[in-house]
Amino acid sequence: MPSEIEFVNGIPSFTVGQFAGVLNQVMKSSFDEGVWVEGEIEGVKRPNPHMYFTLIEKVDGAKAQLNVNLFAGPLKNIQAKLRNQGIELKDGLKVRLYGRPDYYAPFGKLSLVVSDIDTQFSVGDIAAKREELLRALLEKGVDKVNKRKPVPLVPLRLGIISSSQAAGWADAQQHLLESGIGFSISFIDVRVQGDDAAPQIIRALKTFSRRDDIDLVLLMRGGGSKGDLAAFDDEGIAMAISQCAHPVFTGIGHEIDTSIADVIAHTASKTPTACAQAVIALVEEFLGELAYSADQLRRVTEGSLVRARSRINMSIERLTTRPRIALERQAQRVAMHASAIRLLDPVTTMARGWSITRDEDGKVIRSRTDVSPGQKITTLLADGSITSTVEGVA
Repeated sequence: MPSEIEFVNGIPSFTVGQFAGVLNQVMKSSFDEGVWVEGEIEGVKRPNPHMYFTLIEKVDGAKAQLNVNLFAGPLKNIQAKLRNQGIELKDGLKVRLYGRPDYYAPFGKLSLVVSDIDTQFSVGDIAAKREELLRALLEKGVDKVNKRKPVPLVPLRLGIISSSQAAGWADAQQHLLESGIGFSISFIDVRVQGDDAAPQIIRALKTFSRRDDIDLVLLMRGGGSKGDLAAFDDEGIAMAISQCAHPVFTGIGHEIDTSIADVIAHTASKTPTACAQAVIALVEEFLGELAYSADQLRRVTEGSLVRARSRINMSIERLTTRPRIALERQAQRVAMHASAIRLLDPVTTMARGWSITRDEDGKVIRSRTDVSPGQKITTLLADGSITSTVEGVA
């Protein structure tokens, strides 16, 4: 305490500057080893290499707040720690900060000058919020909506949401091209991490949802730490996936953890390449079934042709054999009738010595009473005729 302090009725009296100094001395002695303070970040500002924000706590509708000064040196170290966890210092983040209180007399402002952070506190809070959000989404059935959307039989028109700089997207694109399938690709370039990621991804999902020339939407990221994937645990993205008019496939790119976007999507794959392969497999499955059906149709058609050809050959055989047999039989009958007719032919009879005699009128003389002496008659023989005159009748 300053030696020149005045006392009024035994109570110290300070100037403003003196009182500010006393406050700082008291705080320094009380928090000689520093202090940890928990709260939620609000109003982040960074007008220079330093960062300033307010640490708040809401209790029963009331809000307590504390100004925070994070100067360039400690800020750099803290950001590096958070970056390893995939976390950014931003509004809404709950933190446990280490520092020392400071009263800045020119502004009459009490602040916490921060030098360190408990990253696990923030990680735990983020995980708890994530689980709470996921539980709420599952209770509402949000995870079932997009899964009920039917995948087209041949999904060739793909709407892809990713960063054009992502190596995972490049690998997936290569797989799609090398498949030999004629995919039609519409691409929307977005940020896949950081504060801008969620709003951009939500806009892209809504854009594709409005289009009727899209069969599937593929949301890809491609690797990164668990923290880097925080954007895909965003409630807005989850709802946009659920409400998308088309099935949404994800390839977020994390082998261990599953994002909320994966849970809500129609189909989730671990990597962008696996996501692309899942789509390729759908088309190849259809092509395989089509080839099988074509082969079955060919077999059935060939069998039908063989049977039809056999029936035709049998018909041809019947058409050629039966008439021939019938003709032969008819020829035999004709021959038999001809033989019978030849037997009845008068010429044949006459060839055996018989003859036919006719009178002058051509009537056949069958009795001696049919002629009289002096009458001319004609006798027909096998090889000619004889004309004679009757001299007498006995």
